[in-house]
Amino acid sequence: MILIALLAIFLSDDLQRLNAAKNVLAMLVNGVAALLFIAVAHVAWGAAGVLAVGSTIGGQLGATVGRRLSAPLLRGVIVVVGAAVAVVLLVE
Repeated sequence: MILIALLAIFLSDDLQRLNAAKNVLAMLVNGVAALLFIAVAHVAWGAAGVLAVGSTIGGQLGATVGRRLSAPLLRGVIVVVGAAVAVVLLVE
């Protein structure tokens, strides 16, 4: 949510393209982190495989849904999910 907000502030593009850029940036960051962990830490390959498959499926589904939603609806979904996460984190 924060990354989408920052991208929207600094880039003048439609929300669907900003969502796609966020997904690409997240993939790159997670790929670099994975390489770092492989190089310097013990990796639980079973858990890592499950996370990789889940992240890939979630990224594809999120991209598909993000492309199909109108910009105002996508913005509303982002605001509602972000607010819900903030409330949960503040309550705990």
